[in-house]
Amino acid sequence: MDPSFATSYQPSPDHTCPQCGYHLLPPSDPSAEAAEASRRIRDLEAQVRLLNSKAAAAVDKLADYEDEITNLRDAYSKSQQQQQQAKPNARMSISPLEGSGSMTTQAQTPPPQQQSRLASISALLPGRRREANSSLGGQNPLTPATGTFPQNNAAVFGSTTLSPPKTPFFGAGTILGNSALALSDNNQSTVSLSTLQSSLEEERTLRIRAESSLSQTQTELEELTAQLFGQANEMVANERKARAKLEERVKVLEQRDVEKRKRLERLEKAVSRIERVRGMVGD
Repeated sequence: MDPSFATSYQPSPDHTCPQCGYHLLPPSDPSAEAAEASRRIRDLEAQVRLLNSKAAAAVDKLADYEDEITNLRDAYSKSQQQQQQAKPNARMSISPLEGSGSMTTQAQTPPPQQQSRLASISALLPGRRREANSSLGGQNPLTPATGTFPQNNAAVFGSTTLSPPKTPFFGAGTILGNSALALSDNNQSTVSLSTLQSSLEEERTLRIRAESSLSQTQTELEELTAQLFGQANEMVANERKARAKLEERVKVLEQRDVEKRKRLERLEKAVSRIERVRGMVGD
């Protein structure tokens, strides 16, 4: 091969073949494409890790909500047991109150024997006797001389009865206090039940929201993972295609180099023959 010809051969800046004029595309840098693909893969992996952390936080919140719901259910069951225990106590407190009412009515209405005794005692008293005589009016008075008694003596004695003393019943206050306490306990238990029911409803709504958000995050995570895998597969396929194209291009260039070398060898042989012919003609 002629060294002068080899040194004179330089590739043109527009990537064209100096012999045949074939336009050559500028070779792309596969390392830059690989770096870009690896960068995208790292970004997608970071997004996947972030979504996994969010899903773990949602699962932790759901577990906390379930613990709170179990605690509220235990408190609700305890309050129901207390209410059931308070109902017999309230009944026991109300039954003595009814007994005390009957006792007071019995005390206020004495039996007829006691009324007759009180009538006889009031008849023996001087003040009551004067009232009885004045109420009798024109009837004959009761004297030992006459030995006569008025005909309506029983009516007078029955009308002049002493009223029994009204003494307060001291045990009724304590029974009323116990009943009031039982009623206040019942009111508090109803209020606590209403608050527990409202809190349970709130916890149920929160749990439903948490479950919906968790399912939504899971679906988003699945979609993102599928999208990431699809993008990664596409990137790998594109890289393989680009690599195959580059390999084909390299093969074509190598074949062209071989053809160029053969042409150069032929040209060198032709030049050597021409020089020999010239030498022979000159001689």
